[in-house]
Amino acid sequence: MERIKIVVWDNIGNTLLGVRSWDEWDEHTQNQLLREVPDARDRVHGFRDIFADYEVDLVWLYSEERYQPGFIRLFENNGTMLRPMRSIEDLREEIVDADVLVLHKERVPEHVLRAAQRLRFIVHLGQDYRGVPVETAREMGIPAAAIPLVNYLVVAEHAWAMILSQLKQLPALREHMNRRGYVDSWGRFPGISAVRDLKLGFLGFGEIARPMARVARAFEMDVRYWDIVRFPDLEAEYGIQFVEWDEMFRQSDVLSVQLALNEHTRGIIGERELSLMKPTSLFVNTARGRLIDQPALVRAIENGTIGSAALEVFDEEPLPEDDPLLDLHARFPDRVTLTPHCGSLAPWTWVRDSQELWYDVLRALRGEPARHLVD
Repeated sequence: MERIKIVVWDNIGNTLLGVRSWDEWDEHTQNQLLREVPDARDRVHGFRDIFADYEVDLVWLYSEERYQPGFIRLFENNGTMLRPMRSIEDLREEIVDADVLVLHKERVPEHVLRAAQRLRFIVHLGQDYRGVPVETAREMGIPAAAIPLVNYLVVAEHAWAMILSQLKQLPALREHMNRRGYVDSWGRFPGISAVRDLKLGFLGFGEIARPMARVARAFEMDVRYWDIVRFPDLEAEYGIQFVEWDEMFRQSDVLSVQLALNEHTRGIIGERELSLMKPTSLFVNTARGRLIDQPALVRAIENGTIGSAALEVFDEEPLPEDDPLLDLHARFPDRVTLTPHCGSLAPWTWVRDSQELWYDVLRALRGEPARHLVD
């Protein structure tokens, strides 16, 4: 049996979340999986099942400050392989003798990758692989792959559903129809927007924003973005324009937050940014609640600084039952849409994404073509 070493750098847990064995899932999740797919037990493949022909030394690097507390049980169940990462040198030491490097939303410096002496494959969970030094890997003869995330694609769908629901005033129209308010106004309803007339802005242009931009292009919208880096090739591909931070808030009729949450972005959107927005604008957040100063957002909605908000994520989750946002949701159904962080359609997206990643690793180890190689 071949012995291999795999190093995972993932502060969230998505790489391993979906490859737990059936017995490692809690009963509630098992029942949900079975309700949606009757033969779920046969489709859920654990890590040990996938690599049954290998003796795997798995090292999982994570930050004790940045790990995803919502997946605490996953971290607890994998305690023997967890290694706190306190500096980039911890990664450098681990990949010296690694066969495979698995990444999720992390950045590997070129000099660290060059320390690897027998690395055979690099795989990034997600197609926004900006943290992978692809040119260095190519120079070293190491193939690299980027796995498209079903999780992100369905979140993009959810974001568009929230946007269209608001712009087309679907909650208000439902009430309008229920109370037979159409009798004297058939064919007309105030407040509905033509999507193609609006400017859509993305704060962050990663793997959720990109499919959303494809839809926007089909609608012939004017699309702009801000990111910590510019993507000239993507600007041409998607027909989008880069604008500076403050201008994103000033110009956007619909502003979609798609930033990663880290020590640099926590609370990055506050009262100053919200005050720059149009009083008719729609603020959408399907990324992370703690990117926003939530009390400032509540005030901006209540006093009309912004026109409306559609939120899938919150500062504290589950959202406390006495949270002011729920009061706004009840008082202003035509202006506020809240959903309970359900857009990822978990747990099946976890299973599909994790399995696709690890089966691509298995292909590479067997000398078979990987499916998602980076050009």
